[in-house]
Amino acid sequence: MKFRFLMSAMLAAAVFCAAPTWAARHGSADRQGAVSDSKTAKPASYDITLKLIESSISTSAACTGGNGWADWCPSGLCDCYTYAGTASGAAGSGTATLYETYDYGDSWLNNLDEYCVVAFGDIEISGSKDTESLAFNGADCESDWGDKGILSGGAYLQNTNIFTDGAVGSFLGNYTYNSTTDTFKIKGTSLK
Repeated sequence: MKFRFLMSAMLAAAVFCAAPTWAARHGSADRQGAVSDSKTAKPASYDITLKLIESSISTSAACTGGNGWADWCPSGLCDCYTYAGTASGAAGSGTATLYETYDYGDSWLNNLDEYCVVAFGDIEISGSKDTESLAFNGADCESDWGDKGILSGGAYLQNTNIFTDGAVGSFLGNYTYNSTTDTFKIKGTSLK
């Protein structure tokens, strides 16, 4: 009896965990642009390097640019930061824009004057091989000790023309406030 219950629980967990619950973060499944139409899709490496400069102008609200992946501000206290530059990697070489909603209403501060906030991002890439839209969720951490910060979290490829089931991976990059070019990396796995 215990074995049958255990097997039923394992099967239910496997079915539930296999569903792509991240695909509709805002509750609209129709926003998922990468849809599998092939039974022979194979895992492939997904790597993108972004070289971006942060705009000196920010707005006091969630971002509205791109495909809307950064248009969310749960606390109601947000700023929108925009980065522009180039991309290279899985999408080929081309232009890139990162829209970051910086949710400072949900920040935390430690006793070393360092703090992190929730960040929602939309990365738009117009490359020589593909035009892509990636969603980003993570943290933006800074310190009052300098002019640098770190943006890190998870990214998932929402719109693509060459990957059958999108891609998921990590997003990481340091940035400065002095209009220098900053490097951000996205590394993950896709189905092609």
